[in-house]
Amino acid sequence: MNSLRNPAINTSLEEVLTRDRLEKYLEAASGDLDHALSLYERNSRIAEAFYTPLQTLEICLRNRIHRNLSLAYGSRWFEANSVPLQSDVRRDIDRAKAAILQSRKLITTGRIVAELNFGSWVSLLGPRYDATLWRRSLFSAFRETGRNMRRDRVHRRLNALRRLRNRIAHHEPIFHRDLETDHAEVIEAIRWMSADTADWAMLTSRFPEVFRAG
Repeated sequence: MNSLRNPAINTSLEEVLTRDRLEKYLEAASGDLDHALSLYERNSRIAEAFYTPLQTLEICLRNRIHRNLSLAYGSRWFEANSVPLQSDVRRDIDRAKAAILQSRKLITTGRIVAELNFGSWVSLLGPRYDATLWRRSLFSAFRETGRNMRRDRVHRRLNALRRLRNRIAHHEPIFHRDLETDHAEVIEAIRWMSADTADWAMLTSRFPEVFRAG
Protein backbone atom coordinates (compact mmCIF):
# COMPACT_ATOMS: atom_id res chain seq x y z
CA MET A 1 0.00 0.00 0.00
CA ASN A 2 1.16 3.53 -0.74
CA SER A 3 2.57 5.03 2.47
CA LEU A 4 0.41 8.12 1.97
CA ARG A 5 -2.78 6.06 1.94
CA ASN A 6 -4.62 3.63 4.18
CA PRO A 7 -7.87 1.68 3.73
CA ALA A 8 -9.98 4.59 5.01
CA ILE A 9 -8.34 7.05 2.60
CA ASN A 10 -8.72 4.54 -0.24
CA THR A 11 -12.44 4.33 0.45
CA SER A 12 -12.75 8.13 0.48
CA LEU A 13 -10.82 8.41 -2.77
CA GLU A 14 -13.03 5.80 -4.39
CA GLU A 15 -16.08 7.87 -3.44
CA VAL A 16 -14.60 11.17 -4.65
CA LEU A 17 -13.04 9.85 -7.88
CA THR A 18 -16.05 7.54 -8.53
CA ARG A 19 -15.96 3.94 -9.64
CA ASP A 20 -16.79 5.03 -13.20
CA ARG A 21 -13.53 7.00 -13.43
CA LEU A 22 -11.62 4.21 -11.71
CA GLU A 23 -13.14 1.47 -13.87
CA LYS A 24 -10.16 0.96 -16.21
CA TYR A 25 -7.74 1.06 -13.27
CA LEU A 26 -9.80 -1.47 -11.30
CA GLU A 27 -9.99 -3.71 -14.36
CA ALA A 28 -6.19 -3.61 -14.75
CA ALA A 29 -5.81 -4.27 -11.00
CA SER A 30 -8.22 -7.23 -10.98
CA GLY A 31 -10.55 -5.30 -8.69
CA ASP A 32 -7.91 -4.45 -6.07
CA LEU A 33 -8.72 -0.86 -5.03
CA ASP A 34 -5.30 -0.14 -3.55
CA HIS A 35 -3.51 -1.31 -6.71
CA ALA A 36 -6.00 0.61 -8.86
CA LEU A 37 -5.26 3.83 -6.96
CA SER A 38 -1.53 3.23 -7.39
CA LEU A 39 -2.13 2.97 -11.15
CA TYR A 40 -4.18 6.17 -10.99
CA GLU A 41 -1.30 7.95 -9.27
CA ARG A 42 1.18 6.63 -11.85
CA ASN A 43 -1.15 7.79 -14.62
CA SER A 44 -1.19 11.30 -13.11
CA ARG A 45 2.61 11.43 -12.89
CA ILE A 46 3.05 10.31 -16.48
CA ALA A 47 0.38 12.71 -17.75
CA GLU A 48 2.18 15.56 -16.00
CA ALA A 49 5.49 14.48 -17.55
CA PHE A 50 3.94 14.64 -21.03
CA TYR A 51 2.91 18.25 -20.54
CA THR A 52 6.21 19.88 -21.52
CA PRO A 53 6.91 17.92 -24.75
CA LEU A 54 3.28 18.25 -25.87
CA GLN A 55 3.35 21.96 -25.12
CA THR A 56 6.53 22.29 -27.19
CA LEU A 57 4.90 20.37 -30.04
CA GLU A 58 1.82 22.58 -30.03
CA ILE A 59 3.77 25.84 -29.96
CA CYS A 60 6.16 24.63 -32.65
CA LEU A 61 3.27 23.51 -34.87
CA ARG A 62 1.26 26.69 -34.66
CA ASN A 63 4.28 28.94 -35.26
CA ARG A 64 5.52 26.83 -38.18
CA ILE A 65 2.11 26.82 -39.88
CA HIS A 66 1.67 30.54 -39.21
CA ARG A 67 5.07 31.31 -40.71
CA ASN A 68 4.40 29.32 -43.86
CA LEU A 69 0.91 30.70 -44.38
CA SER A 70 2.22 34.23 -43.77
CA LEU A 71 4.79 33.80 -46.52
CA ALA A 72 2.09 32.66 -48.94
CA TYR A 73 -0.84 34.88 -47.95
CA GLY A 74 0.46 37.62 -45.64
CA SER A 75 0.65 37.78 -41.85
CA ARG A 76 -3.13 38.30 -41.54
CA TRP A 77 -3.85 35.14 -43.54
CA PHE A 78 -6.61 34.21 -41.11
CA GLU A 79 -8.64 37.19 -42.34
CA ALA A 80 -7.77 37.04 -46.05
CA ASN A 81 -10.59 36.07 -48.38
CA SER A 82 -8.04 34.46 -50.69
CA VAL A 83 -7.24 31.78 -48.10
CA PRO A 84 -9.59 28.81 -48.62
CA LEU A 85 -10.37 28.18 -44.95
CA GLN A 86 -13.37 25.97 -44.22
CA SER A 87 -16.25 27.18 -42.07
CA ASP A 88 -15.16 25.34 -38.91
CA VAL A 89 -11.76 27.03 -38.93
CA ARG A 90 -13.40 30.39 -39.61
CA ARG A 91 -15.59 29.79 -36.55
CA ASP A 92 -12.51 28.94 -34.48
CA ILE A 93 -10.91 32.21 -35.57
CA ASP A 94 -14.06 34.14 -34.62
CA ARG A 95 -14.08 32.43 -31.22
CA ALA A 96 -10.42 33.31 -30.74
CA LYS A 97 -11.15 36.97 -31.48
CA ALA A 98 -14.12 36.95 -29.09
CA ALA A 99 -11.98 35.45 -26.33
CA ILE A 100 -9.31 38.11 -26.84
CA LEU A 101 -11.90 40.89 -26.72
CA GLN A 102 -13.47 39.39 -23.62
CA SER A 103 -10.11 39.60 -21.89
CA ARG A 104 -10.06 43.31 -22.86
CA LYS A 105 -7.01 43.01 -25.05
CA LEU A 106 -6.36 44.20 -28.58
CA ILE A 107 -6.72 41.65 -31.35
CA THR A 108 -3.22 41.09 -32.69
CA THR A 109 -1.78 38.46 -34.99
CA GLY A 110 0.26 36.96 -32.17
CA ARG A 111 -2.77 36.67 -29.92
CA ILE A 112 -4.85 35.01 -32.64
CA VAL A 113 -2.08 32.47 -33.25
CA ALA A 114 -1.80 31.75 -29.52
CA GLU A 115 -5.57 31.52 -28.98
CA LEU A 116 -6.36 29.02 -31.74
CA ASN A 117 -6.45 25.52 -30.33
CA PHE A 118 -4.29 22.55 -31.29
CA GLY A 119 -7.17 20.91 -33.14
CA SER A 120 -7.57 23.95 -35.41
CA TRP A 121 -3.93 23.80 -36.44
CA VAL A 122 -4.01 20.06 -37.03
CA SER A 123 -7.15 20.41 -39.15
CA LEU A 124 -5.25 22.67 -41.57
CA LEU A 125 -3.18 19.61 -42.48
CA GLY A 126 -6.21 17.47 -43.28
CA PRO A 127 -7.14 16.04 -46.71
CA ARG A 128 -9.55 18.85 -47.57
CA TYR A 129 -6.57 21.23 -47.72
CA ASP A 130 -4.31 18.93 -49.73
CA ALA A 131 -4.80 20.73 -53.05
CA THR A 132 -4.73 24.21 -51.54
CA LEU A 133 -2.88 25.12 -48.33
CA TRP A 134 -0.61 22.07 -48.39
CA ARG A 135 0.54 22.32 -51.99
CA ARG A 136 0.96 26.07 -51.96
CA SER A 137 2.52 26.51 -48.54
CA LEU A 138 2.49 23.88 -45.81
CA PHE A 139 4.34 21.11 -47.68
CA SER A 140 7.67 22.79 -46.84
CA ALA A 141 6.98 23.05 -43.10
CA PHE A 142 7.78 19.40 -42.41
CA ARG A 143 10.96 17.63 -43.43
CA GLU A 144 12.54 14.28 -42.67
CA THR A 145 16.13 13.41 -43.60
CA GLY A 146 16.22 16.53 -45.77
CA ARG A 147 13.07 15.74 -47.74
CA ASN A 148 9.56 17.14 -47.71
CA MET A 149 7.01 14.76 -46.24
CA ARG A 150 3.66 13.39 -47.34
CA ARG A 151 0.72 15.34 -45.97
CA ASP A 152 -1.23 12.24 -44.95
CA ARG A 153 1.62 10.96 -42.78
CA VAL A 154 2.06 14.32 -41.05
CA HIS A 155 -1.67 14.70 -40.45
CA ARG A 156 -2.09 11.13 -39.22
CA ARG A 157 0.69 11.54 -36.66
CA LEU A 158 -0.39 14.95 -35.40
CA ASN A 159 -4.02 13.93 -35.21
CA ALA A 160 -3.06 10.92 -33.09
CA LEU A 161 -1.01 13.17 -30.80
CA ARG A 162 -3.96 15.57 -30.62
CA ARG A 163 -6.09 12.71 -29.31
CA LEU A 164 -3.38 11.80 -26.77
CA ARG A 165 -3.20 15.42 -25.66
CA ASN A 166 -6.97 15.55 -25.23
CA ARG A 167 -6.96 12.36 -23.16
CA ILE A 168 -4.37 13.91 -20.87
CA ALA A 169 -6.24 17.24 -20.70
CA HIS A 170 -9.44 15.43 -19.69
CA HIS A 171 -7.66 13.33 -17.04
CA GLU A 172 -8.33 10.06 -18.85
CA PRO A 173 -6.27 6.85 -18.46
CA ILE A 174 -3.12 6.58 -20.56
CA PHE A 175 -1.14 4.15 -18.37
CA HIS A 176 -2.10 1.21 -20.59
CA ARG A 177 -0.66 2.74 -23.78
CA ASP A 178 2.76 2.18 -25.31
CA LEU A 179 3.95 5.36 -23.62
CA GLU A 180 7.59 5.18 -24.71
CA THR A 181 6.44 5.07 -28.34
CA ASP A 182 4.02 7.95 -27.69
CA HIS A 183 6.82 10.07 -26.27
CA ALA A 184 9.21 9.18 -29.09
CA GLU A 185 6.54 10.15 -31.63
CA VAL A 186 6.05 13.54 -29.98
CA ILE A 187 9.78 14.25 -30.19
CA GLU A 188 9.95 12.96 -33.77
CA ALA A 189 7.04 15.18 -34.84
CA ILE A 190 8.84 18.19 -33.37
CA ARG A 191 11.97 17.13 -35.26
CA TRP A 192 10.06 17.26 -38.54
CA MET A 193 9.73 21.01 -37.92
CA SER A 194 12.93 21.84 -36.01
CA ALA A 195 15.77 19.50 -35.12
CA ASP A 196 17.19 21.88 -32.52
CA THR A 197 13.81 22.24 -30.83
CA ALA A 198 13.40 18.45 -30.78
CA ASP A 199 16.80 18.06 -29.10
CA TRP A 200 15.83 20.68 -26.52
CA ALA A 201 12.43 19.04 -25.94
CA MET A 202 14.14 15.71 -25.31
CA LEU A 203 16.59 17.25 -22.84
CA THR A 204 13.85 19.06 -20.90
CA SER A 205 11.31 16.24 -20.91
CA ARG A 206 10.83 14.48 -17.57
CA PHE A 207 9.01 11.57 -19.17
CA PRO A 208 11.94 9.10 -19.37
CA GLU A 209 12.77 9.63 -15.70
CA VAL A 210 9.14 9.40 -14.54
CA PHE A 211 8.44 6.34 -16.69
CA ARG A 212 11.48 4.48 -15.37
CA ALA A 213 10.57 5.34 -11.78
CA GLY A 214 7.31 3.43 -12.13
